[in-house]
Amino acid sequence: MSPAAAVLPFVIYLLLIAALPLVAGRFWDHNRNKLAVALAAGLPVAIYLIVAAPHGAEALADTAREYATFMSLLGALFVIAGGIFLRGALAGTPAVNTALLAAGALLANAIGTTGASALLIRPLLRANAHRRHGRHLVIFFIFIVSNGGGLLTPLGDPPLFLGFLRGVPFTWTLRLAAPWASVNLALLAVFFIVDRWHTRRDPPPPRAPDREPLRIEGKLNLVWLLGAAATVYVLGTFGPRWSGSAALQIAALIAFAALSLATTARRIHEANRFSWAPIQEVAVVFVGIFLTMVPALSFMQDHGASLGLTRPWQFFWAAGALSSVLDNAPTYLTFASLATGVVNAAGGQLSVHDLGALAAHPAGHQLLEAVSCGSVFMGAMTYIGNGPNFMVKAIAEQHHVRMPGFFGYLGWSIAILVPVLAAMAIVEL
Repeated sequence: MSPAAAVLPFVIYLLLIAALPLVAGRFWDHNRNKLAVALAAGLPVAIYLIVAAPHGAEALADTAREYATFMSLLGALFVIAGGIFLRGALAGTPAVNTALLAAGALLANAIGTTGASALLIRPLLRANAHRRHGRHLVIFFIFIVSNGGGLLTPLGDPPLFLGFLRGVPFTWTLRLAAPWASVNLALLAVFFIVDRWHTRRDPPPPRAPDREPLRIEGKLNLVWLLGAAATVYVLGTFGPRWSGSAALQIAALIAFAALSLATTARRIHEANRFSWAPIQEVAVVFVGIFLTMVPALSFMQDHGASLGLTRPWQFFWAAGALSSVLDNAPTYLTFASLATGVVNAAGGQLSVHDLGALAAHPAGHQLLEAVSCGSVFMGAMTYIGNGPNFMVKAIAEQHHVRMPGFFGYLGWSIAILVPVLAAMAIVEL
């Protein structure tokens, strides 16, 4: 198998991830079928790496370690967030709804877009249960809380955590505060206007003089959450880059997840409708991604300059376009590898396995900033751009909110999200 042919399983697998939910939804609904597809795409690559690729076995071992670290973080955040329940009823006014979305944009950087989405979508839906027009609430929630809010830390969104695993400093993403603020503030402003307009068309909310006060149940999980975040920061930033450090981080995250399960009352999990299915889906899908991406990333590093992408705005839109129809985590690594190839073509000597060097490079850091923004922001363009999107859609439909189909949602994204992102790109990139 040639290096170019070794990229094909990665491309085919990403296309299957995008297409199967649309053309074979019933088949794709079962996690065992997702695992079968992942292994069918990934095992030939694993065999190629072990048998034929130079240093392939070492690259495969590094990828396995990254996968375990990646899933331990997502799993820990998912479990801990599932043990926190926001009880009580909010008044579903435009001001309150906007404040809740703004809080989610901040919270996403601490517990991830998946955790923040799982924690806040139900209170938002309960607060607006009387509304006749509710789909815009969920659409903007996906734009902001499930995607754009998580740009400031590696904990926020899976693409950034993959960058952190490959050497990008934990605090490096704070330099993205300006695009984070401009995009999220613009979306919040548009949301307030849209929600205010819909409020005038909806029936008035029922009187609730005995409204239950807002309170947090499962507060001990905040301690486990802080412990998980501190573990990732300390070991990732100050720990030596050796396999023992990764193993210690995995063990600590598993321990915090176990503590959450042991100390959370069953009624809280029931109130949150906690289920293992969403994180199982992420785990089986990403098995295929991590296996197939190894030769693809190497190919991008070696041939990146020949694709004609050299400027930050080009990387922003290219990475964003691919994130719109494929999962944004592998898209991030693909274009970060492409940026590495561009820098190397200009005389650099960087490696796709050390994106920290790209983040510190005078030209490379601008490309990585563009890739980060494009991958995170435009994961919101479609339901399949980021894992939390489908989860939020499913929860909303459980609460009898009629969500638009794939192309209906895309229409909202083109009308609202694209102009906001275009303005940001002109000013910031």
